[in-house]
Amino acid sequence: MRGNRTTDMTRGPVFGQMAAFALPVLLGMVCQRIYNFADAYIVGRYLGDQALAAVSIAGTAMYIMTSVMMGVTTGVSVVISQFYGAGQSRKIRKTFVSGIHVCIWIAALITALGMATTEPLLCALQTSRGLMPDASRYLMIIYAGCGTTMLYNFASSVLRAMGNSIAPLIFLVISSALNVVLDVAFVSWIPMGVAGAALATVLSQLISGVLCIGYALKILPVLCLRGKEWKADRYLIRQILRYGLPTGLQMSIISISDMTLQAVINTYSTAMIVAYGVALKVEGLGFQIADAIGSAMGTFAGQNAGAGNLDRVRKGVRSAYLLNIVSYGIFCPAVFLLAEPVMGAFTDTPESIYYGVEYMRIFTVFFLAGGILVVYHNILRATGDVAVTVLMGVSEVATRIGCAFLFPALFGYRGLWFVSPATWICAAVVGAVRYYGGGWEKRAALLTGNGENGTIRQVSDNEQKEEKTEN
Repeated sequence: MRGNRTTDMTRGPVFGQMAAFALPVLLGMVCQRIYNFADAYIVGRYLGDQALAAVSIAGTAMYIMTSVMMGVTTGVSVVISQFYGAGQSRKIRKTFVSGIHVCIWIAALITALGMATTEPLLCALQTSRGLMPDASRYLMIIYAGCGTTMLYNFASSVLRAMGNSIAPLIFLVISSALNVVLDVAFVSWIPMGVAGAALATVLSQLISGVLCIGYALKILPVLCLRGKEWKADRYLIRQILRYGLPTGLQMSIISISDMTLQAVINTYSTAMIVAYGVALKVEGLGFQIADAIGSAMGTFAGQNAGAGNLDRVRKGVRSAYLLNIVSYGIFCPAVFLLAEPVMGAFTDTPESIYYGVEYMRIFTVFFLAGGILVVYHNILRATGDVAVTVLMGVSEVATRIGCAFLFPALFGYRGLWFVSPATWICAAVVGAVRYYGGGWEKRAALLTGNGENGTIRQVSDNEQKEEKTEN
């Protein structure tokens, strides 16, 4: 089952494997982030600050959609990585098919609900009348094309679960380059306004998704399906949802808390909205480092939990700490020093530049806490301790919403810049207590047991024979 297009992370040097896996994931996430940067830069330069503010608000509203989709595909990735570590290729194929069914239904649901609730959602964000038309137009197109986002996330999650982080990177690089070209074409040459920027993003994601799923089906023998194997497995659907829904819920409630902060900021000037929107993109870029390391941690922990190697999981966590320290030791000083020219690339308004520089120089001091938080999310989720990740999400929501109203009352607008750092620290403490308390180990031990309590169940005699034949 294993080959040179996948990576068995249950053996070999821990730090080297995780670093080698995380780097392509990071580069891929940076390319994905370029979608948003390209939208913001081109919209700001060709359409002005009003349009840029509208796109920034719409971007915040999009987080719920992307959170649910990422949660579901994370569920697919966790289950596949556990079966991969256990060497059960039939279960991998069944999970792959079941994941397709789940993703189709979730994408259809998100599209319908998203398009039906676009304006109420923007109203809840206290979007002004002047910004509402552009924000609504942008968001409607993104919701209509959310199936393209789901397609890529699903395909990449399958490949990464089996240790392949290179292929998703390649397809995202191609898609990112295309996105920049289409942005310029649809916003400047045609011109279509903010709708053009949204359409460019959807088309680019469609291409990367089709290429990624086509590659996975062509080069991974373990995914070669026979006629009857296209039928979904109800048990595996439940397992995917068991991991995916809590993850999506955790991400969604965090998105809701983010929108609360956005709503508070929207009560300030357009200059403040623009500054926060640009700085948020830089913050998001920084979190790509944490997410890449977290993705490596999740795959590593999932495979080793499936194989019963809990000592190796602990070594992986220590390696993830070190990767965060090294990465943010470079990123944070760079952002601190380059904050002003970064803001100047997106807007010429002095007030916006001032606010944005101020926020960026504050959050860089606390970024390591955010990176460690993501490590805990992934180790706990991959070993079956998903309930605690939801609790961590709830703590983030409570902290962010409470601080979003408390800090400005105590410290003025500058208090808003400390809301996210306080949130990261509080949630990381919850994760640390659970990890060092050892509760996750009991959950992980269930994975290799029998019955419905764990994902890795004992297969039938016939399935065991087929596993031996395929391996």
